[in-house]
Amino acid sequence: MRRGWFVLVIGGLLACCTAAPAWAGPVRPGRTPAAQTRIGAITAALERDPVYVTDQVPRLLPPGTAGKIKALVGRLGVPVYVVVTLPARHRDEDTDAPSDLEAMVPVLHDRLGKDGVYLVTDPSGGLGDVQQFGGTRRIDVEHAYEAATSELPYEAGLLSVLDRFVEIALSGRARERALHPSPRPESATRRELDAYDRGNHRAAVENRTALGVGAGLGGLIVLGLLVGRRIRRDRRPALGGPRGWSAQARGQRKRPAGQGGKR
Repeated sequence: MRRGWFVLVIGGLLACCTAAPAWAGPVRPGRTPAAQTRIGAITAALERDPVYVTDQVPRLLPPGTAGKIKALVGRLGVPVYVVVTLPARHRDEDTDAPSDLEAMVPVLHDRLGKDGVYLVTDPSGGLGDVQQFGGTRRIDVEHAYEAATSELPYEAGLLSVLDRFVEIALSGRARERALHPSPRPESATRRELDAYDRGNHRAAVENRTALGVGAGLGGLIVLGLLVGRRIRRDRRPALGGPRGWSAQARGQRKRPAGQGGKR
């Protein structure tokens, strides 16, 4: 009896251990839960709303950012799917979760299965990619995005980049502006640094000028003192010579008279 219970318990334990991997599902080496769910979560969000904005940087992207983006890209007149997210940290993630934003565009199109313009960018608007899939009205979105990011300063911000992107895409000159971009305006940080450098240069010039003027005045004063001393030294012998000579001459003239008196 005891032996029968023992065999039954051991058999149950072996069955549980064997079934556990099947319940957990197959796990490939190198996959992480984040790598498996990131694209899925973004795709599910795009099915509900064509604009997905990460909530990990609330200072850069306040709550109303998604609505403003939707209004900007709506001017293109074609379906647009926008994803604003942070680049992946690791390069060894599964292909279902691309490590760079450019690789995410075709994956999202394959997952969502809808034609339109797909734009994936970081919260600053400076990194990312855009492509158009299908549709009867073609827009040169690739050159438009390239021109927008090259014409604006680095700290322009996401909304400014998207506004310029739409404007260039609708201008019909996207390729021309991408191949021949205008000089990038200086950033606010660059202007502050330049102003700081100019202030330092101006202060250095003023210090060198003041030092040169002070040294020149000091040299003139010393030179004046030396010249005055030399003039006084040259005048003393000229004034004392005749006086001494006159006294000596008077003494010589008196001496013969005395000698003659003694005789």
